[in-house]
Amino acid sequence: MRFVLTWMLLWMGVVFADSEAPEPESHSERGEDMSVLPSGMVHRGDYFAYGNSIEISGKVTGDVYAAGSQIVIDGEIDGDVLAVGGSIHIAGNVARNIRIVAGQATLSGKVGGNATIVAANAQLVPSGMIQGNFVATVGNGDLAASVGGDATIVASNLRISSTIGGNLQAYVGHMRLTSRSIIIGDVAYDSDHKAMIEPEAQIHGKISFHPSVLQEIFKGRFLNVLLIGSKLTGILMNFIYTLVIGWIWLRLYPQNLERALNVLAHKPWKAFACGLMLLILLPLASLIFLMSILGAPFAITLLALNVIGFYTAKVLTIFFISNKVFNRIGLKPNTVSIFCFGLICYFLLTTIPFFGSILAFVAMIFGLGAVPLAKMHQRQIHS
Repeated sequence: MRFVLTWMLLWMGVVFADSEAPEPESHSERGEDMSVLPSGMVHRGDYFAYGNSIEISGKVTGDVYAAGSQIVIDGEIDGDVLAVGGSIHIAGNVARNIRIVAGQATLSGKVGGNATIVAANAQLVPSGMIQGNFVATVGNGDLAASVGGDATIVASNLRISSTIGGNLQAYVGHMRLTSRSIIIGDVAYDSDHKAMIEPEAQIHGKISFHPSVLQEIFKGRFLNVLLIGSKLTGILMNFIYTLVIGWIWLRLYPQNLERALNVLAHKPWKAFACGLMLLILLPLASLIFLMSILGAPFAITLLALNVIGFYTAKVLTIFFISNKVFNRIGLKPNTVSIFCFGLICYFLLTTIPFFGSILAFVAMIFGLGAVPLAKMHQRQIHS
């Protein structure tokens, strides 16, 4: 997984790098699990780092691309910072933009441009500063660092105790503006609950509260009935789509279907492991591509393929279980009739609360892993 993340970051670095990148003059220390740019060292050009622990205390004249479990940047960066990690702490000075994806993100340094953060938990302490705009998608967010421009935040829980030089747009579950909050522009937020705004908080613009769409929908009985009808319609469309895909696979690609079913019969747990890996890597690859302008078209295409692939993968599992079960009562395997029976049973089982969700997830994982394993097996035979 670390190798895949590093390769993607290197690819993005090549896209954004100058055509003639200067040779580095630093002597950074690199080990198998650690990468360190010591204080006082200068790295000229873009800096690439990966490992369990990454420390950048020196100066980088270009951009920083980092992927690791723990990343600490307390040096001086003249370009952008693009980082993916478990824990990321930016305590130094970044002249341009930062874009980070992390489990825990902390900002106590200064950012000269914009900041984009996707994290489970994000803490921007009072010593931090963002001169441009701030965009974040977090589980829990604590914004105490000053923001020079606008702030757009999606969070489950959000606490603000800083100065925002522009507008604040929030999509939150719960939001609190403390007495230290100073919002120069407007405050607009979508939530199920009204924000807790302390009287001492200074908001120079207007405050706009928009209840969530789901809250409005569930207020009326008529709309509740409409919502239930929409759900049933979605299930019916899902059933028809799955039936058509199964028929196409059976008529046009019978050999590919047979190879995938053989994988599920002889290597089920290997297929399950492969499916889990694809479930993690494919969306992550789309997210990394989406961070760059040139990679955005690839990200959109990959996201579309992800949706189609995840939605279709269950067909193989339904075929496999249907053949096993209905073959015992005399039905011929790999036929439209046996697939229809299995599909009906599958959709009935998925309506069971909790169990149905687990069943749908497991069916998708097994089918998702069977396809590439079958393809690899075919290539081994041909070679």
